[in-house]
Amino acid sequence: MSKSLDWDSLNYELLPWIKNAIEVMGYDQMTPVQASTIPMFVGNKDVVVDSVTGSGKTVAFVIPILEKIVKEATHLKKGHFHSLIISPTRELSRQIQTVINSFLQHYPDSETKPIKSQLLVGTDTKTIRDDVASFLEERPSILVGTPGRVLDFLQIASVKAQLCSMVVLDEADRLLDISFSKDIEKILSFLPKQRRTGLFSATITSAGSNIFKTGLRNPVKIKVNSKNNSPTSLSLNYCVVDTHDKLIHLLNLLNNYRFKKCIVYFPTCISVTFFYGFIQYLQKQNNSVLTIDESLQFYSLHGKLQTSSRIKTLEAFTEDLNNSVLFTTDVAARGIDIPDVDLVIQLDPPTDSDIFMHRCGRTGRANKIGKAITFINSGREEDFIPFMEVKNVTLEPMNEVLKEISEETSNNFYDLFKKWILQDRARFDLSIKSYVAFIRHYSNHTASSIFRLQNFSYTGLAKMYGLIRIPRMPEVTKYLQKSDVLEVYDDGWLVTPPIDLNKFSYADKKREQARLQELENLRKIQDKKKLKFDLKKKNMAWSNKVATKESKSIRREKMSLKRKLIEEELANQSSSDDDDNIVTQDWKEEIMQNKRKKKDTGIQGSFDDL
Repeated sequence: MSKSLDWDSLNYELLPWIKNAIEVMGYDQMTPVQASTIPMFVGNKDVVVDSVTGSGKTVAFVIPILEKIVKEATHLKKGHFHSLIISPTRELSRQIQTVINSFLQHYPDSETKPIKSQLLVGTDTKTIRDDVASFLEERPSILVGTPGRVLDFLQIASVKAQLCSMVVLDEADRLLDISFSKDIEKILSFLPKQRRTGLFSATITSAGSNIFKTGLRNPVKIKVNSKNNSPTSLSLNYCVVDTHDKLIHLLNLLNNYRFKKCIVYFPTCISVTFFYGFIQYLQKQNNSVLTIDESLQFYSLHGKLQTSSRIKTLEAFTEDLNNSVLFTTDVAARGIDIPDVDLVIQLDPPTDSDIFMHRCGRTGRANKIGKAITFINSGREEDFIPFMEVKNVTLEPMNEVLKEISEETSNNFYDLFKKWILQDRARFDLSIKSYVAFIRHYSNHTASSIFRLQNFSYTGLAKMYGLIRIPRMPEVTKYLQKSDVLEVYDDGWLVTPPIDLNKFSYADKKREQARLQELENLRKIQDKKKLKFDLKKKNMAWSNKVATKESKSIRREKMSLKRKLIEEELANQSSSDDDDNIVTQDWKEEIMQNKRKKKDTGIQGSFDDL
């Protein structure tokens, strides 16, 4: 054991009960980020910490907060708090709360001088009023929460922030990007300027100059393991695959690769729901095409689930003693620490390259061995490998672990997928929505020179999603490859003969009854033009809708600016005219007259005397 990383060698004397907690929790020695950060943060320094994922950043800011609370021994009046910790997701906030409570279990004065923490996250069972009532009754010293909930909380008149001494932004780069920055700025405006601020992230450099908006005062930057952006215990690999066989490769890996817990990242929330349902179907079926190990336990987690469902799923996956697989999105990409996760699979690279290492970092934590595998579509996407090398992330090829998939196996699997979809129209709808959502997701890649819509295999993706018909989309119409066109029948159908959609029913009786009623209403509509307009509006591509909204917004801004300029010009003319009897014509009327003048009829001369 390195003496420099021994807790006794820390350049700061920790409180005895914190030392005891460290020993009981099994932290045999400090990590480099803890050895560098704790003395600085406790010693009245603002810190900007840039350290690889899984390096112990949470403990690096929890210990200083607890030390300061005890050392300052500030008697908090009702409605006040000492420290605030903000994180981008509910799951991460809950995890930080768990770490704090693990330390507080060893606090000796819990009855006479209790230290409490409170979680502030949006839930479907607890309102902001409930949070405030608990805060005023329990008087916690530490608040942990997500930006939206924390901001709502601080705006309540009975909550006072004047005595807040420390604030921590965990995953600071995410909190300072465009989606959270306004909320963070408002939150910080409630807090006193004379406070200690800590910014922590594995990719803090991506925040750029935004870190200065947090009110840092003479900060110290702590960067650990700068030569390589991944932990040494984490193996980063990639596999080049054909788009239409990607799901088969995933299932083969889950069947044959030895792991304890595996996290599989999907691009969108709806794709998690869609593929999770299909995998459950496959596991129950005894088919000759692809059999899934019955001992595997599957879970699904994404941001559109209710908070209670997300918490239950995460707890069940964490506590499961069997081999288990979690299907999720980037909602579980940052900071989540789940023991025994030794395999991470990314079905597609994330749209933001900074998220890549956050995903991979769910395994290989605290010097444990872990493997992260990323699927890359053959072709243009292979340039993603040298692109990541520029960012000090080296990916090694791993195609030897993949089984070769014959054309017969691929076709049989697609037929099995279609059979499942044709059992219920709801699955057909879900497949279409998943396909459209993926293309929209794909178009948002920051590395747009690599992930290009014009080089994408649209029929390959359709087969991966089990589609029986390619939806009408501008992207598909514009970029559908010639080789793909040969596989597509009239009106986008991938099967022949095409399915009669009027007879394609829902398994849910209520939903089917509503569909039939809608068909009947359409038959009764006599106005053909109205029907055509309604259908055109209903089938309008999402990209057109976005463009329409944007163009309307631009027109409104231009008109507003034009009105302002005209009013200013008329006001100037009015002030320079000394004759009070001159009646200034209304500017709107002036515009209308100018328009009338522009409409030249081509007839010359005056007809006023006629």
